[in-house]
Amino acid sequence: MFTAWRKSRARKPLALLLAVSGVLAGACGTAGGGSGASDRGSERLRAFVSIPPQRYFVERVGGEHVNTSVLLPPAASPALYEPKPSELRSLSGTDVYFAVDVPFERSVADRIRSAGGDDMRWVRTWQDVDRGHLEGGKPDPHIWLSPRRVKTQAETIAAALSRIDPEHERDYRENLRRFEERVDALDADITSELEPVAGKTFMSFHPAWHYFADDYDLKMLPIESGGKEPGAARLREIIERAENRDIRAVFVQPRFSDDDARTIAEQVGATVEPLDPLARDWEKNMRHVATELADSLRSGF
Repeated sequence: MFTAWRKSRARKPLALLLAVSGVLAGACGTAGGGSGASDRGSERLRAFVSIPPQRYFVERVGGEHVNTSVLLPPAASPALYEPKPSELRSLSGTDVYFAVDVPFERSVADRIRSAGGDDMRWVRTWQDVDRGHLEGGKPDPHIWLSPRRVKTQAETIAAALSRIDPEHERDYRENLRRFEERVDALDADITSELEPVAGKTFMSFHPAWHYFADDYDLKMLPIESGGKEPGAARLREIIERAENRDIRAVFVQPRFSDDDARTIAEQVGATVEPLDPLARDWEKNMRHVATELADSLRSGF
């Protein structure tokens, strides 16, 4: 009996240990939640985007649960950039890539997907967005410059994050709601600022602002056409059209030569002003663009 009692006493701590271990394992399983993104616990999702404005959107929707990086280097052009092998290697271990269909993505999409690996989700943020076409027939990718189209992008981002990380779906949906409220307020402010100049024409070197112009009843006269700088005949035509519309400013952007813009500006007595479609702080930049255009068009025809 003494022997039996000792065995019984020996079993109780072991049984208790196993029971406690089972509870802890169950708790850990609940926190992780099975497989895929649910196994992360408190680890943040790794997201990549092509350009800085896309990062702004993902950060606003993803909040504290997502760590977002930009593939395009600061001084590079989305039209000319080709990722280096070292830059592509940084995609390893990425959970999701939010594409927007800029030119370099079209040309190296397979390499980006391969670098991200089989587990990286590829999300087309332009799906469900009403897109137009550039001269030459290619889709116009500049949807991030239209606040109204950005709301559709943000909904796609929130849906993708919720599928990948369902544990935080409520947070993503709440972040989306707050972001859409800010976009609506921004849209209303820009509408109010540009309403007095509705119907007027502005000139831009790169045809990035078609959607913005469409949203706010403006007309854009681009210098570049089909991804090419204008020849002599096209340049003369643009100068004549600019003179007829009393263009007071020619808008250029970083990463592109402004030689032709300066030639046109000198001919028509306009100034050359910068507008950056890739600015990191998207909302601040949209307000800046609206103010610059309003000031230019109020003083023009």
